[in-house]
Amino acid sequence: MNKGIMSKGILIFAIVSFAVLLILPTVDSKEFRITFAPDANDQQRRDIDTRFSTGFVIEKKGDLVVIKGFGINDAVMNEVRAMPGVRDALIMPHWAERGLLAKKVNLGLDLQGGMSLVLKADYETMEKKLEKTLSDSERTEITQQALELLRNRVDKFGVAEPSIRPRGNDAIELQLPGVKDPNAVKKAIGTTGRVEYRLVDDEGTRRAGEWLKQNAQKMNIKNKDIAEDNRAQAELLADITKGTKLSDKLELVFYFERDAKSKKIFPSYPMALEKHVALAGDDMSKAWVGNDEYGGLTVHFTTTPDGAAKFAAVTSEKNKGRRLAIVIDDKVRSAPSIRETIPTGSAQITGDFTLEEVNTLARIIKEGALPVNLTIIEERSVGPSLGQDAIDAGFKATMLAFVVVSLFMFVYYKASGVIAVLGIALNFLLTFAMLSWLGFTLTLPGIAGLILTIGMTVDGNVLIYERMKEELRGGKSVRAAVVNGFDRAFWAIFDSNVTTLIAAFVLAQFGTGPVRGFAVSLSIGLLASMFVVLYITRYIFEVISTREFIKKLSI
Repeated sequence: MNKGIMSKGILIFAIVSFAVLLILPTVDSKEFRITFAPDANDQQRRDIDTRFSTGFVIEKKGDLVVIKGFGINDAVMNEVRAMPGVRDALIMPHWAERGLLAKKVNLGLDLQGGMSLVLKADYETMEKKLEKTLSDSERTEITQQALELLRNRVDKFGVAEPSIRPRGNDAIELQLPGVKDPNAVKKAIGTTGRVEYRLVDDEGTRRAGEWLKQNAQKMNIKNKDIAEDNRAQAELLADITKGTKLSDKLELVFYFERDAKSKKIFPSYPMALEKHVALAGDDMSKAWVGNDEYGGLTVHFTTTPDGAAKFAAVTSEKNKGRRLAIVIDDKVRSAPSIRETIPTGSAQITGDFTLEEVNTLARIIKEGALPVNLTIIEERSVGPSLGQDAIDAGFKATMLAFVVVSLFMFVYYKASGVIAVLGIALNFLLTFAMLSWLGFTLTLPGIAGLILTIGMTVDGNVLIYERMKEELRGGKSVRAAVVNGFDRAFWAIFDSNVTTLIAAFVLAQFGTGPVRGFAVSLSIGLLASMFVVLYITRYIFEVISTREFIKKLSI
């Protein structure tokens, strides 16, 4: 074997080996770590064992459970995170992700399950408030601001590969793969990041506390422990409101305190607040983390000019001695008493916060509120089982295409057909490796693009094989037939693939969503196909044709 062929062989072996390593984060087993809350009961812990009862290896170390196996994806992680008693769940990065910068191929909404929302901006109300008509450019700019804010909010919830894009100049489309609980996400998008200052009604708070104390046994509340479930808390607050005949101007919200042992915050007691919001997040202009005179963590902020006037009014002499509740995401986290009027629009938020919480609070204040109200006008959920059905259907379609094409090549081109089928398999491997390296999100149209590359790969082989047949019929040797066959077919294969690539490039540039996914997978598949057909397949034939005992080519 000459040095040229040996060098090519080493290069091909290295590329194929590297490709195998790159797809490991996608196809290899995953390590999934689940951390239980300190107060998780035995039944909640057994629920995890039931969820991963077959096909997984489970190791337990105190409150930590390590699960290893296949089929662990973001949808599974989100499902486990929502299970009672679970404090956190995390899929550990594969060693190839750390060592080779490889990424797993993410599954799109149609394959993994999740939710899709279309939010429409309420510009009519905004224009009435501003008493002017917004131009198209102004609407586009405001929509972009809302889009960026939504992206920041979604990112905080760990949604893998969210797709957030404008639809026209007055709507935003969100696709959130892997979301298990759509209601929780909708609430999170709509409420997270809201900071309000509201006056406390001490008489209403006292009555609510007494009612809860008298009815604790009836409400199945033991040792003052209020349920952590948001729905149960809302139902309890509704019962207290009804039982105390609270004024329509007041609203009950739980005051949250931090548990000394677990360090988690829990609802402590109901607090009656005026429904009127004295100061909101969009009244604040700057925020930063600092310390108070006792060294405690605080968030310092300054208000807008309008916010300064509101702050001066709420801290005026008439409210002196009253408490001003700081409500973050419908939770009262602090309620200091008003001692003096603050006319400067500069103050600080104190409370029992951790460093992470004050950083989050400062970020929320800096982000501000949505520039325009958004209303959900379209909602679509894809269940994980339906997504799995789509994966199964796509896999079956791919395998069926592969088998049918392979049979044709075996029957029509005999041993050379085997090389063509090997080329198809390598094309899949290289394409998938490139998609993994790029962190591609695979959707059903993307699978269609991959299946189409099977045809393109076979088409290239057919062109070459027919040229080789012509050479053999003309009396050329096997070596000459191989060389001439590849040389004569090169430009035909190159031209057809390049023209398809141009079309795919246009689709990728101007298409959106599934169309772009199809174009990208097709483009990468075509590039891999050209490399396999014109380089690897040729290498195999060159090796065969240099064997002296090969007198006839099976084609």
